[in-house]
Amino acid sequence: MTFKRDFMEASSLGLEMAAAVFLGAFLGYQIDTVLSCRPIGLVVGVVLGAAAGMWNLIKKSTKNQ
Repeated sequence: MTFKRDFMEASSLGLEMAAAVFLGAFLGYQIDTVLSCRPIGLVVGVVLGAAAGMWNLIKKSTKNQ
């Protein structure tokens, strides 16, 4: 039973990481569209999304110890 719970928790962390990067990319693309500064918003959005996802991953993994 522990393996199943650990597997579900690990897979949810992966999905949360992917969702953070996707959301950052989407918002960056929208900023690029509004401000007409093509690659800058997307790159910044992906980097900020990845940073937010990593922060969430670190926060949750240290909470379980």
